[in-house]
Amino acid sequence: MNTKLISLLTAAASASTQLLHAHLIGNGPHDHGAMKYDFSVRPPAGVLLAQAARPASPASPAPVAANNSSNSAKAAPFQAFAPKVRTRADANFLYVESDGMPAHNMMVGITAWQQQVPLPQPYTGNNAWRIPLNPMPSKNPVSIKGRFLRGAIALAANGIPIFNPQNNRGEVAQEIGELDQWGGHCGRADDYHYHATPFHLQSVVGKGLPVAYALDGYPIYGLTEPDGSSPTKLDVFNGHELPGLGYHYHGSTKYPYVNGGFHGEVVERDGQVDPQPRAQPMREAGAPLRGARITGFTSKESKSYSLKYEVSGETRHANYTLNDDKSVKFDFVDGRGQVKSETFTPRPRGPGGGQKGKGGQKKGERK
Repeated sequence: MNTKLISLLTAAASASTQLLHAHLIGNGPHDHGAMKYDFSVRPPAGVLLAQAARPASPASPAPVAANNSSNSAKAAPFQAFAPKVRTRADANFLYVESDGMPAHNMMVGITAWQQQVPLPQPYTGNNAWRIPLNPMPSKNPVSIKGRFLRGAIALAANGIPIFNPQNNRGEVAQEIGELDQWGGHCGRADDYHYHATPFHLQSVVGKGLPVAYALDGYPIYGLTEPDGSSPTKLDVFNGHELPGLGYHYHGSTKYPYVNGGFHGEVVERDGQVDPQPRAQPMREAGAPLRGARITGFTSKESKSYSLKYEVSGETRHANYTLNDDKSVKFDFVDGRGQVKSETFTPRPRGPGGGQKGKGGQKKGERK
């Protein structure tokens, strides 16, 4: 790799105090109209973008020294979120481990909700994300429009997957109220993921580093080049090649919001990039709750969570706690204070974020 580029990446990794505008969706708490990105504000105050250390997964193979310069460059954005996000490498891939739970708040602002909530995911060991260390341009680059509608197309620097801007029904998620103020929501396995470039991560990694990597191995930068200049002559995939930097993508504030296709080689199987990690579903996939709007989400020590929403003029809560036996206890509280409790245990993982499969075992009671 160009030594000048390595120096730039190293310097940028330490520039974690730089702030770009966050992408917030909606005009404000009382806006029930079409969502849009709002670049007039920064990330919400008081949100921590780094979390306490977590023990390394015992199933993770030890790192190797192969492709050392390439390893370091690709690992740099993820290291900004260490130790919550962990990396290792072999001769061909950088492996990224996380629990799929970002440090920022989640779900607030969603108006098209299918009653999913964020749950930790086992993106570790043999189920880690993998990024090609030496991506190869494809002889037949492919668009993501109408394709790759299941699973991720990229991985954000904070270890959160990025899906196609279209949902698995082909609708653009941000245009129909499905995304929160960070550009994310939960899938059918209660797996949190983005559907747009997470520009807010630029405030942690700095302008000189990408905020994500596409699963073909090419980096995704924010709205500027590493030197702060505006990108020019982007191709149909929101990408281009620059001397010393090579091919890379840029996020955007309009469709496709992220990489619009794969410049590099990928394998498509069952509507997604293959292979990729599988989420761990706990419950049956939820159904749309018409008229609901998520207004709050709080957590306590990464074990207990409370999602607040309004529907039919009533404020309700979905409170849930992660138990030591890996089960999850839910208390669904309606506007009159009545509580319906259910406990779910893990069920076999399905491919592509748990898009398939039946619900796990549960026990329920109404109080």
